[in-house]
Amino acid sequence: MAGLKRALPLRTAVTTSAGLASAAINFLAVAELAGYAGGRSGWLAILVAGVLVTLAAGNFSELTALYPSAAAIRVWIRRGASDQLSMVASLVYVGTVVFVIAADAFVLGHVFLAVLPGLPGLLWIAVLLGLVTLLNLRGIKVAGWVQDLNGLFLLGSLVVVSLLALDHVPAPHWHTVFQMGPNWIQALALGVFVFVGFEWVTPLAEEFQDSRVIPRGMFMALGLVTVAFGLFALAAQMVLPAHGLALSPVPQLLLGRAVLGGWGFWWMVVVSLTTAMTTFNGGLATASRFLYAAARERLLPPALSRLNDRLVPKNALVALAVGALVLAAVVYATGVYTLLINVGAAVESFMYALAAWLVLSLRHREPNRRRTFRVPGLPWVTVLTMVVFVGLGVGAATTASGIPGPVPWPLVFVAALTGIAWWYVRRIVPQLKSPVRAAGTSTRPDV
Repeated sequence: MAGLKRALPLRTAVTTSAGLASAAINFLAVAELAGYAGGRSGWLAILVAGVLVTLAAGNFSELTALYPSAAAIRVWIRRGASDQLSMVASLVYVGTVVFVIAADAFVLGHVFLAVLPGLPGLLWIAVLLGLVTLLNLRGIKVAGWVQDLNGLFLLGSLVVVSLLALDHVPAPHWHTVFQMGPNWIQALALGVFVFVGFEWVTPLAEEFQDSRVIPRGMFMALGLVTVAFGLFALAAQMVLPAHGLALSPVPQLLLGRAVLGGWGFWWMVVVSLTTAMTTFNGGLATASRFLYAAARERLLPPALSRLNDRLVPKNALVALAVGALVLAAVVYATGVYTLLINVGAAVESFMYALAAWLVLSLRHREPNRRRTFRVPGLPWVTVLTMVVFVGLGVGAATTASGIPGPVPWPLVFVAALTGIAWWYVRRIVPQLKSPVRAAGTSTRPDV
């Protein structure tokens, strides 16, 4: 069977990691965490979350250095824990990517409504998803260039617009930037969501010229995202009224107009489009490689492992795009984006904690295996990372989701998703693997 094409440089590791974390839904996450943070300390929640996520990046870096594979988290959990847990966690994890894409589409649709109110926002979402899918089908180099151009423009624009906004802030406002309210821990949990997806560059390990660039790319990307969205959070809280920031589905457009008038509005429209491009493009590129790797071992239908003549897993790519569009339509119709923000923050936090535990487990199980990257300060830093992210995951899962009532719907959603994944592993996977066993073909992952 043909393998994936090793063609991507360090630059694309940075822009893919940063681009996956720089979803348009981040603007709504920033607005939500600003309400919890109190004063004007939303930027501080993002900064602290960035430091904590950097600790998590160290764990993902060691795991990637240990087993660079398109199967990524599937391989790490299988070797560090158990095969069944790895299958369940992998399915929940890849589902989170689709949820983020769908939630991102909600913001994108409202951007289009603000610009062209006469046309349905969902139509534009379908067009953009289709365009990104076609570009990805042209090969990983094309997808890489799309990610590079959009990612660099996005982060640079956020920094410039935010600095222009802060340049005109009256001096008395600066006294409130360190004031933290009683719900600041919830703000910190949502701050983690701003970085959701940074580690999804790891399934591209078989597409990079050298998989060792992935750890460097993740660390550089986290620094860029922390600066860009930290400045945006500070500028938005300094310039926009609190009620406007909380109620608008497009706070980035409000900030652009407040800073530069009509030019700023259109500039942030373009920025919003680039966030969608980086999320859609990066999400489809990375998740399709993960589906491809899972299908190679019959965790998913084997048709998803087929490559086109440009070594792109075409069926996996199209299946993801269709699934994202369907879910985007549901989110767009119901407006439950807050639920998906909290679900994404919870799942990612739990996965960051699991990654920390896997580092400890594999250090014990395979102490002599070569590692090109090692987490410093083991075990204390790793244990601290694990404990902190379990707490943040619980906080995100029990945070209000915009649905009336006392029920912690994010927690219910995560539990239901896990239950479905468990049922699939127990009932469907054996059926997928049985013909392979009968033919005497190995179903073992690549590593």
